[in-house]
Amino acid sequence: MRFFPVEARPRQSLRAVAAQPKRSGIRPMSDTAITSAQGRGGLSIARKLPLVIVAAALASAIAVGVSSYLIAASGLRAEAEQKLTALREVRTAALSDYLESIRQDLRIVAGNETVQQALRDFTIAWRQMGPRAESELQRLYITDNPNPTGQKDELDRAADNSLYSAYHGRYHPWLRSFLRERGYYDIFLFDTEGNLIYSVFKELDYATNLNTGEYKDSDLGNAFRAAAQNPTADAQVFFDFKPYAPSHGAPASFISTPMLGASGQLEGVLIFQMPIDNLNNVMLNTAGLGETGESFIVGEDMLMRSTSRFSEESTILVQSVDNDAVAKALSGEAGVMEIENYRNHQATVAYGPLDFMGTRWALVAEAESSEVFAAIADLRNTALIVTVVALALVSGLGYLISLSIVRPLTAMTDAMRTLAEGNKDVAVPATGRRDELGAMAAAVQVFKEQGIAAEKMANEQATRDKRDAQEKRDATLKMADDLESSIKSVVDAVSSAAGQLQETASSMSRSAQTTDSQANEVSTAAEEASSSVQTVASASEELSSSIQEISRQVSQSTEISKDAVARADETAQTVQSLTEGAQKIGDVISLINDIAEQTNLLALNATIEAA
Repeated sequence: MRFFPVEARPRQSLRAVAAQPKRSGIRPMSDTAITSAQGRGGLSIARKLPLVIVAAALASAIAVGVSSYLIAASGLRAEAEQKLTALREVRTAALSDYLESIRQDLRIVAGNETVQQALRDFTIAWRQMGPRAESELQRLYITDNPNPTGQKDELDRAADNSLYSAYHGRYHPWLRSFLRERGYYDIFLFDTEGNLIYSVFKELDYATNLNTGEYKDSDLGNAFRAAAQNPTADAQVFFDFKPYAPSHGAPASFISTPMLGASGQLEGVLIFQMPIDNLNNVMLNTAGLGETGESFIVGEDMLMRSTSRFSEESTILVQSVDNDAVAKALSGEAGVMEIENYRNHQATVAYGPLDFMGTRWALVAEAESSEVFAAIADLRNTALIVTVVALALVSGLGYLISLSIVRPLTAMTDAMRTLAEGNKDVAVPATGRRDELGAMAAAVQVFKEQGIAAEKMANEQATRDKRDAQEKRDATLKMADDLESSIKSVVDAVSSAAGQLQETASSMSRSAQTTDSQANEVSTAAEEASSSVQTVASASEELSSSIQEISRQVSQSTEISKDAVARADETAQTVQSLTEGAQKIGDVISLINDIAEQTNLLALNATIEAA
């Protein structure tokens, strides 16, 4: 059997192992670990705060301005509508009162003794003139009247010395004076047969018969017949405006009442032609209507019954006003609406009905919406200006306030960033303030001072740790040197014993070869065999002594190895190389044990063969 020497493996000295730095699982913080929050997405407080203040101011200003405008606009709109409604109601009341005064005038005049006597006297004079009464009176008081058309009432008495002219001279001045005072267009007296025996203005219907004559179908004829057919006290009939031919087609409206005698018998009919100018005066009153407002009356035929404020010509029975407001008023409703008026302008219209003696008119008070709600527009513009000014002021003030907050915050942020980066020489701003910013600055100052103290303590601790580490490293190196010396001596002894063992094994191999040779020759040389046996015995004794010495050295090596392993365990990772050396020693010991066992077997075999 051949034995090979143990390969020498490279070993790292224990001093080198002990001198290696220890590895730590904690990674040092990189320089980029401390970063500013600014720039990570979103706006900084330096931008957010002014924007928030301006946005809040804008929202507040808009909310207050809009709500104020809406509330005020609603109030102004309601006020404007109420104003128009009030104007319509005032016009309605005024017109109703005036129409009632006409009825009162008609009642008073019909009951006046002078007028009653005039009716009787004119009737007598008319009958005295006979069939020529119509033509003669028209000649005397119209054709031969020296006064122009429209002024025929200026003639008090014709120069014919007739009874009629005498009565005319007596009663005409009084009736004319009453007409002018009250503003009526004309006053008519009829006898019971329908003859127009007297009128103040002497138009083409004068001295005609309204029952059988040319104008019998006119509203004047209708007014006569309606009153004559109801000969009761205070009976009155009203006929709405229509074009009237004897007045050259001008609009005419009539109100009539029967004139009764002492016994209640019908003596004639009194008729007033309605006073257009007075009606217009009521409706053309522009008080409260501004520049674009007006009030007017509309009949059931959707034509005006009063003259428009904006027309130089009469619009009675000429101007059509056909819209929802008029239709509602004629149906008995009252209210306010915004529509396009007859002049094609957007207007706010107050409408309502006006009833007079069975006739319904629509009374309208309107004004252009642009004027009605001009106050709202002014309020809107004013609110807008105030809102803009308030926004500018609040925004400016908010910006200044935000700067007074943001600048110290920004300075403190920069200071804290500098402190976080390790620079403790930075000055903390705003420490002299007496508000929350001052408290924050004081806290940052405390942070700075504590950072300085912590850095000082850390430096001192680092110095102590460095000193302790150096002392520990020196002690470890000394221990490693001592252990390395001990292990080296053990390794040297083991190596020497291994060399001796190898020599002994070689000798035993040679002896075994010799024994084998002699055993082959035992049959021929007994004496040589005996001598060989002695030699083998001697060799066995030497082998036994060698084995005992080897065992003793192996035991000693084992003890040394155990001691080395124990000391290696104590030094942990720093003596890892020592563990590898111990493993080599174990391999050697195992090899030695194998050799010893084989040597014993060889000796036993030799003994058996020698026997």
